[in-house]
Amino acid sequence: MFKVIVVDDEAMIRSGISSFVEKSELGFEVVKTFPDGAEAISYLENHDIDLVITDIRMVNVSGIELAHYVYKNKPRTKVILLSGYAEFEYARAAIKYNVSEYITKPTNFTDLRASLMRIREQLAVHKRTDINAFLDNIKQLYADILSGSMDDASATFKLLLDSNNHGNEYLGQYACNLFEIINDHLAANMNIKVRSDKLDYKKLPELSTYDEIYDFSLALLGNIVNQIALKDEKPSDIVAAKLIQFINEHFSENISLQDASERVFFNPAYCSRFFKKQTGENFSDYLLRVRMEHAVKLLKENKKITDISRECGYSSSGYFSRIFKDYYGCTPSDYIRNL
Repeated sequence: MFKVIVVDDEAMIRSGISSFVEKSELGFEVVKTFPDGAEAISYLENHDIDLVITDIRMVNVSGIELAHYVYKNKPRTKVILLSGYAEFEYARAAIKYNVSEYITKPTNFTDLRASLMRIREQLAVHKRTDINAFLDNIKQLYADILSGSMDDASATFKLLLDSNNHGNEYLGQYACNLFEIINDHLAANMNIKVRSDKLDYKKLPELSTYDEIYDFSLALLGNIVNQIALKDEKPSDIVAAKLIQFINEHFSENISLQDASERVFFNPAYCSRFFKKQTGENFSDYLLRVRMEHAVKLLKENKKITDISRECGYSSSGYFSRIFKDYYGCTPSDYIRNL
């Protein structure tokens, strides 16, 4: 659900708009309403909101001033301005402060619904982008930890902490969730269970300030890196072995670098560099070699080309034959004749 606040100095209008938004079934939830812009700004200082629906003319702080605050401090937040005046100065201000929609009063709910639908699409795009960026960063943090680089791990963790969009009041819980994810993957992929009596990441939600949370998190990261360093087997060797095992067990399927990277909780770009460094081969070259060597083995067993192509991960026997010829310099049929 996307979070909405409604700001208008008329209680009936606030109530009417809130009710309409809630009943629209467009994925919006009105979390607060305010009679003026000053109270709304005070709330926004400590909360992240997806959409502000505000009247323009209000006592103390106007809707234009509120839109200006959002523009300067909450660039991801969308704004719908409501006005009883279709005046050029308001339209110009709306453009200046990147207001998403401008609706004249009395509110036409058909127009409001159309505005909500357009904004929902924009917010959905931003949300997908945020999720992808988060996944890339948390995977990078995991890779930094395995590499044993505290400098890289602390820098990536700070990037994740600063990208938190759940409000400062939830920062400790957010940091706790990050360590939960890291620990789960360390246990599943590396058989590493991080333990410490003094440094328990579940204490993070009890901390209140950014500095406290960041400093405690750095201590946790250091503890994890130190425990990994004490392992007999290098993390890089474990991960490389898992990637090779994945290829050897699944080369007959339509697998990709993306599939392999997900198995070890790396992002694809990092996984590609890592694999080349560890094996001396590109992922695609290694996969091709395994498939071609298996194809030769099956040819020697007098299997049909259609069956061989399928067992080597190719749905088209014609395409398989072209790949085989590029690799060995002859077609599968010629290879059999030359045995």
